Amino acid sequence: MRRVTTHDIAREAGVSRTTVSHVLNDQPGINLSPKTKERVLATARKLGYVPNSAAQMLVTGRSRCIGLVFPRPDLLAVDAFIPSMIYGLNEVCRERGYRLVIEATKEPPGDDAYSDLAKSKRVDSLIVINPRKGDIALQKTIKSKFPVLIAGTAEGPGENAIATQEDQASCQITGHLISLGHQRIAHIGHASLDYVAVCRRLEGYRNALETANLLFDQALVAQGDFTLESGYIAMKQILASNARPTALFAGNDSIAIGAMLAIREAGLSIPRDFAVVGYDDIPSAAYACPPLTTVRTHAYEHGKLFAEAAIRLMDKEEIGSQQDALPLELIIRESCGAKAGKINSISSRPSSKNRSDSRSLKKNS
Repeated sequence: MRRVTTHDIAREAGVSRTTVSHVLNDQPGINLSPKTKERVLATARKLGYVPNSAAQMLVTGRSRCIGLVFPRPDLLAVDAFIPSMIYGLNEVCRERGYRLVIEATKEPPGDDAYSDLAKSKRVDSLIVINPRKGDIALQKTIKSKFPVLIAGTAEGPGENAIATQEDQASCQITGHLISLGHQRIAHIGHASLDYVAVCRRLEGYRNALETANLLFDQALVAQGDFTLESGYIAMKQILASNARPTALFAGNDSIAIGAMLAIREAGLSIPRDFAVVGYDDIPSAAYACPPLTTVRTHAYEHGKLFAEAAIRLMDKEEIGSQQDALPLELIIRESCGAKAGKINSISSRPSSKNRSDSRSLKKNS
């Protein structure tokens, strides 16, 4: 089929090719009436116009692509938070006329892991998911002033970041277990302590213990690797020790669901003998056996926020570090032993010396 051109649109809409170019490339500072813009766009849709990306880039200097970068290639396969987040991100990209380019860096990332992608002109901005602490390559790209949005935080200077109060949420969900009478609470991080998010969730867990005057026991703590299997292995190791936990706060839901199998294999009943809570509220959490109590992090809404922020960065708007971008909710199901069906909002307060008393969980519905 013959490709529809801007000349075709101009002839059909009764305007000049220059006007069509201004409208389709969304060029700033051009004074056109809303009626003219809509007529051009409607004609383009009617004729089935598909932009020539190479030609657009010559005119605007933009590829109209947003790069989504993961710290490791297998996260799409093992972290169930990611697909829902990508769904929301791609929805905004599609609505705003952008394409999503997905990349993964090696572990650890090389010196030019991000800057090579930026210099290639394939993308107009980068969204970096779950960065590692002290990622020199990432800081290098941020300092270059290329638009970089961090999903979470790298805790570095000058970053534009969108995150939630993971430490506060972790403190309160651990406090929920304490309010149910548990004093020996295990914690399995969802990855190594190289990741900022893992450290923040561990910090919240420790704050809850401190507030309740419970001693921190390193024997109750292990690190997973995002996957169901790693949660299963870590839980077996904790149960095989003399740590004697009666509850688990898992760093993500996949870790929790894997750990639940190890708990059942040890002859323990959930929640009668052992309470389990997770983090993220992935789709399978409600269908675990028993259904999993967890923190709902709104992955789809996160994705939409990330996309909008990345586009704003391309337009030279400052995002800054937004560390309380979305409300989190404690979703109470059967796995913790409390009455199922409650949804409690996570209160937003300073993360240092967080309070874990169950009264700080505000009933939302």
